[in-house]
Amino acid sequence: MASRHWLYFGGFVVTGILLVGVGLLGLFDALSVLSGGETYSEEVLVLAMLGAAAEWVVAAIVLGLIAVTFLVATVVSVLRTKSIPRSDRLASIVERLEREYPVLRQFDASERVEPTTEDRRQQLKEQYVDGEITEAEFEREMQRLLDDDAADAKSRSNTHTNVEIDK
Repeated sequence: MASRHWLYFGGFVVTGILLVGVGLLGLFDALSVLSGGETYSEEVLVLAMLGAAAEWVVAAIVLGLIAVTFLVATVVSVLRTKSIPRSDRLASIVERLEREYPVLRQFDASERVEPTTEDRRQQLKEQYVDGEITEAEFEREMQRLLDDDAADAKSRSNTHTNVEIDK
């Protein structure tokens, strides 16, 4: 099955093509006023052309809004599927933005950019292999990560149990 962002992009392309077609039809309809055999002053000519193409203008506005909606959906879909780097610095920036602008909390971005325990273990291993930390520091930090992971699992378990009791 095609991914969602390709479907959105396809919708954008189709509505864009329809928008061009509607624009051309409106233009031809407006220009047909000139071949009507009547003579108009400049101001009246413009109004007559707009009157002849009014339904095409409305259709173009509607298709334009639909095309913009598909484009926005495409961008959002692509951004949601892309990998976001995880780091403590980025997580603190996002948390600060979420405190400043509460509407951002609905996206749970701070949780998506916060490094997982596995990310932290991998970083520790890389630091140890590169010689940036000693074996004792490596073991101490690994133990701290295991303790933090166990504490998180226990708090999630307690929260899940409390939710079931509340029901």
